[in-house]
Amino acid sequence: MGGGESLPKRIDEQIVRTVGGMNQPLARGRNLFCATLGGTARMSATEASARVSGAGLFRGALLALALAGLTLTPAPGVAQGQFSPVIKVNDDMITEFELSQRMAFLRILGAPGDIGELAREQLISEKLQLAEADFLDITVSDEDLTEALAEFAARGNLDLEQMTAFLAQAGIAFESFREFVRAGLLWREVARSKFLASGQTITESEIDRAYAEAEPQPGVKVLVTEIVLPASTPESERASMMRADRLAQITDPVEFSRAATRFSIVNSRLTKGERDWMDISTLPPEAQAVLSNAAEGRTTRPVMLPEIGVAVYYVRDRETITSTKVGTLLEYAAFLIPGGRSEATLAEAARIREEVDICDDLYPIARGLPADQLIREELPEGSVPAAYRSELAKLDPGEVSTALTSSSGNALVFLMLCNRRNAVPDSVSRDQVADGLRNQRIGALANDLLADLRAQARVEDLR
Repeated sequence: MGGGESLPKRIDEQIVRTVGGMNQPLARGRNLFCATLGGTARMSATEASARVSGAGLFRGALLALALAGLTLTPAPGVAQGQFSPVIKVNDDMITEFELSQRMAFLRILGAPGDIGELAREQLISEKLQLAEADFLDITVSDEDLTEALAEFAARGNLDLEQMTAFLAQAGIAFESFREFVRAGLLWREVARSKFLASGQTITESEIDRAYAEAEPQPGVKVLVTEIVLPASTPESERASMMRADRLAQITDPVEFSRAATRFSIVNSRLTKGERDWMDISTLPPEAQAVLSNAAEGRTTRPVMLPEIGVAVYYVRDRETITSTKVGTLLEYAAFLIPGGRSEATLAEAARIREEVDICDDLYPIARGLPADQLIREELPEGSVPAAYRSELAKLDPGEVSTALTSSSGNALVFLMLCNRRNAVPDSVSRDQVADGLRNQRIGALANDLLADLRAQARVEDLR
């Protein structure tokens, strides 16, 4: 590998977050992935906590396998038919054996959702990653790969020999595990060679803007009653807009509250639509536009909030804040549960909620899943996606919202607020800010590359 840099700690988490990430938002660089590209081998307190929280996963699964009486299923004994190709990715093939191996691997990691679909997406991603590495003549040494495999095993307090036995007990060939880890390492090197080596210049004005996020700024707080109507289809959006036009004519706050209880689809309907004081900068831009000049005692015009619905607000009170607001950083985790909003996904979300107290607890649940299924990042409040920002404004650290679905509607969003703090403390140097911005940019470029490879790929199911 180039540059002579040491492998990062928590290499398994790096792999989990980069393998299979076909739909990663292009503006969201994972902190660990970016740190890896920068050659950083330090482990933060958060990362150390996540290591501890996931430490018993492999041993617990091994015990479960033993109690279930599962026996070794060696790779040489696999029926010849399992090596038949089932998916064609450009000029490469994914076999039935590879697919079944990955599904078994995801099961022992406790992956939620459609295991078959997750395995399919991961393997397609890996074929594209390996092909790109081959095209660029990028390789990883046996020594580095062995070290990465050992790092992965260490997450479960296992050495590599114990990990191999654990996988064999579940019928998973060591070669399948090895290829999973190798694809992640190669993809890291692809991103490093394409983007880090070429240099990413961060201008002084960009650093100044990052610092400006933390400067005291004037703002507006509002006390509103809200009604949000469904708009998941064009038909429901049209119907909701017509109803919202009528609701916008209401001038009596009591009548508006009754309408919120009757018609609104968001959680605030349980409190007659009434929200506590909110800084309007935490709301979606569309809501900010109608509330910025809305007078006390007035109802706003209807506004369409993407991924949320059609909203109307009654302004109960407003207050101008002068030189008291500092920039805020929001650290949050968004875990996507495939299947959209349904009884099954809501039940899965409830199950996960019982298992997690802090964001670190989501790492064991997401281990082995596509990179875009668990997004954890810390961003300036204004840079958080509007729908997420609106929900996070309602939460305290450790609290969860399941009010949102993904933009495609195909996944329920398990959204958890990890922390909320002031941005850019005085102790952070301009060089550190520049490094952070550079890492975010490289992460975005790497995600963009992977998305482009998938968009251009010829993928054909052969069965």
